[in-house]
Amino acid sequence: MVSDVGPRPPGAAEETFAVASRRVIRFGAVYAFVVVAVAALGLAGYAAIRSGAADPTSVGTQASVLLGTTITGLIGLVCILGLVISTIVWIVGVHRLRPDGPGVVGYLAMALCLLMVGLAYVLPARVSSLNGAVLLEAALRIGGIAVLIAGVVVVRSAVRRETGLEIPARQRTMQVSSDDWNASKWDPEVLDDIERRRGGQDR
Repeated sequence: MVSDVGPRPPGAAEETFAVASRRVIRFGAVYAFVVVAVAALGLAGYAAIRSGAADPTSVGTQASVLLGTTITGLIGLVCILGLVISTIVWIVGVHRLRPDGPGVVGYLAMALCLLMVGLAYVLPARVSSLNGAVLLEAALRIGGIAVLIAGVVVVRSAVRRETGLEIPARQRTMQVSSDDWNASKWDPEVLDDIERRRGGQDR
């Protein structure tokens, strides 16, 4: 039952769940951006070769393709690893906050994501045109990530609503208050150290 006094402050479990949720969303968003960049570069390169503006046999063209593929591949790999690890931590975290864990919505989102990403390896090969294959692959990958992110957001809202816990949507930032400037509220040991240092300088 949700408390009537408002959300309770987050503890360790809630902070872990919130951090994992944010990281799933961030890694997913970056991965989707990489997919769009790879698709755009691929289509542009293919158009340049087909129009004769670029020579596929030249060293410069091959080096550019190799460099671009390597960079985007590394970024994509990091995003995938981060996404997998964050999702696992997210699943464990949500199970600590409610018995059914991610629930139907969360598990369905993960299943659809895996299905669409898996289809991205199969369906584009059946498309006759190269442009269509590239666009279909990008759409499936981005669609899968979008479904996963939507599931994480829905589950996070449901956990907050059902448990009455404050699940921060973004990382807390340190805020400076008037007490930070009030020396009477500082740690006594810190004040003693300041006095000792000040006494040494006065000598």
